Amino acid sequence: MVIYTIKHIYAKYYIYSAEPSYKFFKQFNTLDSNTCSKHTNTDNPNPGQKTLLRFTINITQFARDTSVMYYHQYFFGGEMFLLSLENKILRALFPAVIALAMLLSHGFAQPAGAAEAAGDTLLSAGGLKEAPALAADAAQNVIRKPVELTFADDASWRGAISGVSVDGAALEAGKYVIDAGKITIDKSVFRTSGDYAVAVQAGGYADAQVTQKIGLLYITGDGVPREIVFTRAELAAMEQERAVFSATNDFPADLTVAAAGVPLRALLAQAGVKPEARMITFTGSDGYKAEFMIDELLKTKRYIFPDKTEVEPLIALERAERSTDFSQVSEQDTPVLCIGQRARTEQTLLSFVKILQTITVTTDAPGQWAGPTAQIIDPATRQKAATPGGAVKRGAQIALAGDPKTKIYYTTDGSAPDLDSEIYNAHGCGPLAGQAEPIVVQTDTTVKAKAVGYGKRDSEVVAFTFTVDDTQPDQSTDEQVVEDKPAGQEAPAAEKGTAFTDIQDSWAREDIEFLAARKLIHGKSDTTYEPGSEITRAEFAALLVRALGLPEGVLPEGRFQDVAAADWYAGSVAAAADEKIIMGCAGGFFRPGARITREEMAAMLARAARAAGKEETLSGGGLEQQLARFKDRQLISPWAAEDVAMAARAGIIEGLPGGDFSPGAYADRAQSAAVLRRFLTYIDSNTM
Repeated sequence: MVIYTIKHIYAKYYIYSAEPSYKFFKQFNTLDSNTCSKHTNTDNPNPGQKTLLRFTINITQFARDTSVMYYHQYFFGGEMFLLSLENKILRALFPAVIALAMLLSHGFAQPAGAAEAAGDTLLSAGGLKEAPALAADAAQNVIRKPVELTFADDASWRGAISGVSVDGAALEAGKYVIDAGKITIDKSVFRTSGDYAVAVQAGGYADAQVTQKIGLLYITGDGVPREIVFTRAELAAMEQERAVFSATNDFPADLTVAAAGVPLRALLAQAGVKPEARMITFTGSDGYKAEFMIDELLKTKRYIFPDKTEVEPLIALERAERSTDFSQVSEQDTPVLCIGQRARTEQTLLSFVKILQTITVTTDAPGQWAGPTAQIIDPATRQKAATPGGAVKRGAQIALAGDPKTKIYYTTDGSAPDLDSEIYNAHGCGPLAGQAEPIVVQTDTTVKAKAVGYGKRDSEVVAFTFTVDDTQPDQSTDEQVVEDKPAGQEAPAAEKGTAFTDIQDSWAREDIEFLAARKLIHGKSDTTYEPGSEITRAEFAALLVRALGLPEGVLPEGRFQDVAAADWYAGSVAAAADEKIIMGCAGGFFRPGARITREEMAAMLARAARAAGKEETLSGGGLEQQLARFKDRQLISPWAAEDVAMAARAGIIEGLPGGDFSPGAYADRAQSAAVLRRFLTYIDSNTM
């Protein structure tokens, strides 16, 4: 059906913009000061001609489709016609003449009583049925989340819905879903916080309208009396503070962060934190979390070093990492949680949650971290065996181990360890990731240690006393239970028939056991796999190289600025790069220690399949067909779209429950095992 709307009438020259419209006609609004207004010559699209008067007619929607066609044919007979009226009086009266002619020709001028008596489908007041009232989404309505508008279900109105618009822009059909009593708008529509005007159009009905507030972050949980949502504008209107935070990452390296924003304490005061609240969790839009006990975050002093200036936690709306210059701050990745350090070496940077979306306050009681254990290192094999202490040979080397989420603080002088003590496992990333200098026992020594991490109480201090006895033999290899390998080269599983004890309830259990039996994946220890733990880009690249049976390569100097020849993954990265499985990032970096996203994983899998001889390509239509299965298809990066489509078509990677692909979400070790097995099935039908 061809639809036309008169927008502007230039009285002296022509009717302007009688072009196709996205709406169909329902009703003609009578002329008043709002629908017929005088404009100046600056509005003339032909500035070379003088415009004496211009009138704007607001014609919205007519009720009958047949009337629309008749209106088009009768008045225009085409898409546009020219008009020339030299008489000033006729020029002034012409808009009213058109309005009256349309009203009379379509019978819209009949009295209200006659319309009711005739059973006309149009209501006498305004000519349209009243739409159900829409209720805005008030539950966690923040950016990057879908919005659910609710209404008292009316099947007739619901069936007549023809479109949804947000701030006057019509949404594509795939951007909203209509259900009984509910309209769900896709999360991609609301990319910034603020108030949005939402309108729902339905044939024969007035538009249903509602204002939807979209926040930037919200505070929730049973530790606050009510959920509270903040837009960026609301946060910016609050009293702002700024500070240059000192921070230490897990390389470890010190850096500064210039930040400006709202004190966390001020936001929590608005939410009204309950006295019994014990825990607080900060979650970014990508799912990254940092959990704290309220006492350790808000009731323990935190500082900016080296001057040890006290500082409060801040929700930064602007910040600049590795800078002290506030002229360099921007809104990139904000809001960001920024906290001070309790001690000079405390590694706080990993708790600077970016794109902060949720602050959850709960009354949950905090747990306590398990204490560290000690291991003695065999000098010949470098293998480790658990030890409670006791007599050792002079020069014996002792390693400490604990929960990977904790840092182990220790002393060897008999004093109790605190946050100013040495950190045993300081290297969480970089070329020394996972490596630690052992404690060398030259004289009788007592090692005292405790595990410290966020979100739980510190472990109890444990003590290991070693006495030097030069008559002691070297540690027997029969007692060695765990291999000492660099980070990323975990202990192999199932070599002695030992099953992983932590995958019994994992959805990927069969995949993990299948791959472990073939020594394609390894556990974090000989009995644990940690299916929910993260997997890095280097680790996944190594998995693919191992699965393809590729020999490790030699990385040309300068190929990746952040991969050194001595890194455990250098050979795998070189092999993967040679086969074009990995391409690297901007600036000549590979980011080996970065957590791999789902779209990065899909891209590596598709390229690895090509390296194995699966040269499948997709036409434009086939590509879109594969991607259309994912509700958030528009979030998939253009560079990854073809590879994601190929991996989806091959059955290697699938969507998440709910239909999303979540391209930017981080993959875990369970997901990596599942897709690796599907990959092997795809490239070799005999894998099973």
